[in-house]
Amino acid sequence: MVDQAQSPTQLHVTFRDGTSTELKVFLAPEEGAPVILCLPAMGVSAGYYEVLADTFAENGLTAVLADLRGTGSSSVRASRRVSFGYAQILELELPAIVEAICLNLGVEQVILFGHSLGGQLALLFAATSPRVSGTVAIACGTAWYRRMPGSRSIGRFFGLQLMFGTTLLWGYLPTWFPFAGREARGIMVDWGFEAMTGRYRIARSAVNYETRLAVSHTPALVIAFPDDPLVPPACTDHLASKLNNAIVSRLEIAPELLALKKTHHFRWVFRPRAVVAAVSQWIGQPADQQQLEESDDRATRAT
Repeated sequence: MVDQAQSPTQLHVTFRDGTSTELKVFLAPEEGAPVILCLPAMGVSAGYYEVLADTFAENGLTAVLADLRGTGSSSVRASRRVSFGYAQILELELPAIVEAICLNLGVEQVILFGHSLGGQLALLFAATSPRVSGTVAIACGTAWYRRMPGSRSIGRFFGLQLMFGTTLLWGYLPTWFPFAGREARGIMVDWGFEAMTGRYRIARSAVNYETRLAVSHTPALVIAFPDDPLVPPACTDHLASKLNNAIVSRLEIAPELLALKKTHHFRWVFRPRAVVAAVSQWIGQPADQQQLEESDDRATRAT
């Protein structure tokens, strides 16, 4: 176990295939605090969540930020010749990341906190790993076009066809395409299959993740924002319904509790007070009201 006073803010992790990433660790004041591993949305760097991680740490939860493969501190970049999908994240990277966290921070399990795609990956990994004690999925739901309301379903369907064609032509999804960032062909295949069918079938994996989700007993907290244009209620409901045997807690946080005029799929990260309070309560870790108010003040000045 690493001495808390000397714990590094960066933790380097190398994977079996020689690739690597850097984790950013935000230590809670108390030794032995629960550890929460934060997984970002598609195309978003882990650094985007630093205010959130800092607020978790100030309120008794050690927070670790990890980039998804191909983004931020990941040594991999998608190209026509370099592809990867969910299998590499779920079966190569996350096991090694969680083991490194447990070894260096002296814990047996972690709590996963995932935003959007990060929430989907968190639920999938939690369904297969004994190292996860609970999962928080925020602004997260199925990408299935049939769960989008009204004409938005048709729009998503044709948008998916355009995305598939672009990915096939370029060999990866380029940054100029108006969706996420530079994404690997394999990521778009896995994401696209779920977006077209509402089911997970992960390429190059022997794991039936639909079955694993159905039999998982890992508790989950699903946090939604009203009128989220990217994740309507039906999308959240569809994903949550896959957890047949787990205790699933549901919560909706209104924009005024986030100091926002209206719901935004991303900007809640800079005003995380209500989110941290909800997660802390769910975990059983009382949130510090003064620290939460100070974190919101810092976020307001920063933005």
